[in-house]
Amino acid sequence: MTRYDRISKRAACGASMVEFLLVSPFALLLVLGIVQLGLMFVAKQIVNEAAFVAARAGAVDHARVATMKSSLVSALIPFYQDTTTTNDLRRLGTAWAKSEFDLVQPWNLSVQVLNPSPAAFADFGLADANNQTYIPNDSLEYRTHTYQGPQSRESIQDANVLKIRVAYAYELKVPLMKVVFKSVMCGADSGVDAFGRGSWLSLFGGFASPSECLQYYERGRVPIVTYATVQMQSPAWPG
Repeated sequence: MTRYDRISKRAACGASMVEFLLVSPFALLLVLGIVQLGLMFVAKQIVNEAAFVAARAGAVDHARVATMKSSLVSALIPFYQDTTTTNDLRRLGTAWAKSEFDLVQPWNLSVQVLNPSPAAFADFGLADANNQTYIPNDSLEYRTHTYQGPQSRESIQDANVLKIRVAYAYELKVPLMKVVFKSVMCGADSGVDAFGRGSWLSLFGGFASPSECLQYYERGRVPIVTYATVQMQSPAWPG
């Protein structure tokens, strides 16, 4: 091997090392991002199921938000389990306590009743002996389907459908993903003071609203939003 060949080989090795150093951070972020997206997909399925459980609980308890939120807290316990704890009772008890502490915060879990709407209560609401407003739930099959309330534009059967919106602030688990999601959704500080510091994404309007950034991404969380619809099994009360 000539001296020229040895120099060329060393140069090629040096170039490969530089290429590796340039590419490896992006490859690492890509792998971590794929792992985090997989975890978020699983989380979405859990939240979907929890929302349905909450809606069923609300359907038999007058569409009360407190009842639905309590069911949601119980259904979201899997997010708080420590699988290294072998004692089932201790693991579940600790997870329940953590979920109660985390999910009672309104910025971590919210339940919004989309139907029955205030307009539906205005159209079909009655008052019982205790002066409690409710939408009648009995004999729906015999009530007319063609009449629509003037404000809600719904029939009484439609007014007896419970539809809820659940928003859960899912905490990102994979290293570096909190910073990445925050930078992508809310922008990264340029660090240049000459003309005022700010988000480089602000030039394009950003991807998340300021309220979403403050409520979710600034705290290392992302919103998982889902909907659930069930038939009311009890007279609905206004929220």
